Amino acid sequence: MDIGTITFGTLLNDPFTGHRLTQRERLAEVVGNAVLAERLGFSWYAVGEHHFGERDVVSAPPVVLAAIAERTSTITLATGTTLVANRDPVLVAEDYATLDLLSDGRLQLIAGASFFEEPYAVFGQELDSRADRKRENLELLLRLWTEDRVTWSGGFRPALEEVRVQPRLLQPQPPVWVSGGSKPNSVRLAVDLGLPMVFGTTARKPESHAPLFDLYRTLWAEHGRPAAAARTGAASHVFVADTTAEARSLWREYYGNYFAGAKLPAGARPGPFDFDALVGPGAAICGSPAEVVDKLGRLHELWGHQLHLLAIDIGGIPHATVARAMELVGTEVIPQVAGLGREVGADV
Repeated sequence: MDIGTITFGTLLNDPFTGHRLTQRERLAEVVGNAVLAERLGFSWYAVGEHHFGERDVVSAPPVVLAAIAERTSTITLATGTTLVANRDPVLVAEDYATLDLLSDGRLQLIAGASFFEEPYAVFGQELDSRADRKRENLELLLRLWTEDRVTWSGGFRPALEEVRVQPRLLQPQPPVWVSGGSKPNSVRLAVDLGLPMVFGTTARKPESHAPLFDLYRTLWAEHGRPAAAARTGAASHVFVADTTAEARSLWREYYGNYFAGAKLPAGARPGPFDFDALVGPGAAICGSPAEVVDKLGRLHELWGHQLHLLAIDIGGIPHATVARAMELVGTEVIPQVAGLGREVGADV
């Protein structure tokens, strides 16, 4: 199983000291953590995309990832996610092909839709068009990256006539995954297009996601696609320290701070913040390296996935603490879980 880390550039006051970084300082941390992740052996570094909120500072992942590309050489540079439902797919095709070239073919684009209402309001999009926009824009993006010239018409942007986007991807095939949450629409979209999928598994009980992982593989087989190509990924809020007691004592405040700073739409959060429930049988992972290895193993048994993205730098945690947690993951967790999932999707 490949282990990556994912960041949204969360910018919050430290709940212990009250200190708050500037936006410039936070973005510098995001770039610096990518360099650290590569050195420590993480497979992926994923940068999310949020708009108009007060908690996160990354609204333009290709710009941030381009800066990271110039300071790294091997780590996969991913988005988590690119809001294809909200962005013009022609511009997405151009921006991320440029990034693929700058990174020497290290791009992986996870395609999704914002679950916040503000982007739809600000960009003049109907909220109930989310699923249709995601499908139409993703289908067009794939055509723009695989066809020399595209003639196209759809429901959400002006028609295209013999359009050839420049520059072209360096990779021979579009490096695209589909993101999805608790509904089957995105699963069907991923399978229809023959794409791998990353599930949003950070908020709900792990067991609640298992049926969607199973649905993906079932539909994949029904389409006659090879089982080895049915690649899936997951994501978790994670913190690790030398001991379980230390990890939980420290992270309780930071994780609560992260939840308090999230202004989510109605229904996006399954219940009130309950630290012990989240880090026990719940979605979050917190503890010693051995405990983190154990929970990742149990989640793999439940989901059968090949990629796990760890969100570590959340809640206003100081950079030195994040770096120590990443070091423990790199030295004591990744070597123990690297063999998981190699029976399927070994080339993720």
